[in-house]
Amino acid sequence: MNMKMNMKRKRSDIFDPRLKLIWCLTLLFTALLSPSLATQAIIIALVFFTDLFLTGSVKKYSILLLLFLIVASQLFLMQLLFNREGVVIWQWGILEVYSGALPAALLGLLRTVAVSLAAIQMMTWTPSEDAVLMLIGFRVPYRYAMLITMAARFLPLLKEEYASISDSQAVRGVAAAGLVNRVKMMPLTVMPFLYRALRRTSEIALSMELRGFGKSERRTFSKELHLTAAEIGCCFLLPIAFIVLNFYIHI
Repeated sequence: MNMKMNMKRKRSDIFDPRLKLIWCLTLLFTALLSPSLATQAIIIALVFFTDLFLTGSVKKYSILLLLFLIVASQLFLMQLLFNREGVVIWQWGILEVYSGALPAALLGLLRTVAVSLAAIQMMTWTPSEDAVLMLIGFRVPYRYAMLITMAARFLPLLKEEYASISDSQAVRGVAAAGLVNRVKMMPLTVMPFLYRALRRTSEIALSMELRGFGKSERRTFSKELHLTAAEIGCCFLLPIAFIVLNFYIHI
C-alpha cells in the first residue's frame, strides 16, 4: 500500500506549499504588472516547463483551451471596436480600427492565460492536506482551514452522485447521449442531485459533530511542514527576482 502511494506522489509534492505559494505569487504579480508581451510569453513557458519537469504532463490545461478561445474572441472584438490608440489602419464607414488594438488585445490575452495557468499550477501542485497545514501556519483557525480538505473530498462525491443519477435516468429510457440530450436531461436530474447533496452534507455534519470537531482550539496532525535550507533560500530569491525584473530590468 505504501509503495502504491509513493508511486502516485509527484515531484511537486516534495516541496513546501509556502514555496509554491511564493512561486505562484511571483508569476501572478509579474504577469499583472508587466506590459511586455515577451514577459507574458516567458511566464507561460515557465509554467509549462516546470509542470513537465515536476509532473510529466500538461494535459490538465487542455480543458481551458475552449475558455481561452472565447476570452480571446471577446478581447479582440472589444479592442477592435473601442481601442483608439495609434493611427487608423482600417476604416469602413463609422468603424475604425487603430494600430494599438491588436497589441493591446494580445497583451490582455497572454496576461489572462499567464495568470490562469499560474493559479491552476498552484492548485494542482498543492495537496489539500498541505494547503490546510499552510493556512494553519498562517494562523488561520483549523475549523476554517479544514474546509479545503472537505471540499477536495466532497466535490468528487457529488460528481459520482450526479453520474449515478444520470445513469439511472438513462436506464429509464431518457436519452443521455450527446450534449443536447444532456442539457434536456438536466431538469430531471437537478432535484435528485440537490436531495443527495443535502443528504451527504447532513451525514458529514453529523459525523463531524459526533467526533467533536471544533471542540478544542488546537488540532494535531500526522504531518508537519518544514522548510529546508534550499527552500528558504528560494523563498528569499523569488521576491528579489520579482523586484529586479519588474522595476530594474524591463524585458
